[in-house]
Amino acid sequence: MPTALTSAAALVIALIITPIVRMYGHRFGLLDEPGGRKIHSVPVPRLGGIAMAIAFGIAIGLAALFWNDLGATLGLRPNRAPAILAGVSLLLAVGIIDDTRGMRAFVKLACQIGAAVLAFSLGLSLERFHFPWGILDLGPFALPITVAWIVGVINAVNLIDGLDGLASAVVLTVLGAFGLIAVTDGAHPTLFITAATAGAAAGFLAYNLHPASIIMGDTGAMFLGFVVAAIGISLTQDSVTPQAPWVPIIALGVPILDTAWAVVRRTARGEPFFRADRGHIHHQLLRIGFSQRDAMLSLTAVSGGLAILAVVLGRLE
Repeated sequence: MPTALTSAAALVIALIITPIVRMYGHRFGLLDEPGGRKIHSVPVPRLGGIAMAIAFGIAIGLAALFWNDLGATLGLRPNRAPAILAGVSLLLAVGIIDDTRGMRAFVKLACQIGAAVLAFSLGLSLERFHFPWGILDLGPFALPITVAWIVGVINAVNLIDGLDGLASAVVLTVLGAFGLIAVTDGAHPTLFITAATAGAAAGFLAYNLHPASIIMGDTGAMFLGFVVAAIGISLTQDSVTPQAPWVPIIALGVPILDTAWAVVRRTARGEPFFRADRGHIHHQLLRIGFSQRDAMLSLTAVSGGLAILAVVLGRLE
């Protein structure tokens, strides 16, 4: 029950805060201009990630203040929540700078790596892979694999953020799967973080559906990407029945496949990976005649199906 109330609080706060953030985006000219891989034809405020972060932070604060269950849940060991919150805080600062002043791609990548290393140093790490046939201890490879996973998921969510509502909706399907898997443990340190993130994303989505009046920007994409990457780590390491590595990979199948295709496509053309293009899955759907809304709903449905598959596989472990 407290988990549901945390999600509801984040949802209501996001619904209230997002229009205020949108107003300031217009007032200070912090607008995302059309062009490149972007679909929108008019400038749109790009500060939606700030609204989500505010809703997330307030909801977590309210949970800590009013519900003793949060203290009991976060008292479980190992507890990855402090590492997740530290990484989120660093990336929010990076995202705000990028969305308001701009940031070179390699500088942003370095900051993402720094956030992943910070989280690792605080205990958020892929130390072993649990398979049905045994356990693989990662040993000295724990750090590079953890960093690669976190940075990869952050950028996968960023790349799928090419249609109104798409990234938010896809992440909500992933969070739904992760939440259902975590609930099977009875209590899990990431449940409140999952709930607050889902509520914040859902509240923001109300304003991000086509035609979007605000977009999440890199602040939102990095926030959502880091959280789902971190929860995926926790589920594979900390659950009563730790999940096999393919469970979070399947749940994140849509952004991961889109990113893999982008790497292959741009490498084949000899183009830098960070150069925006219109070759993503959602662009292909638009090219064959889908409307923006239909393309978003179709990819969300696929992501939902993969999320269900991930839950089923997780229950079979």
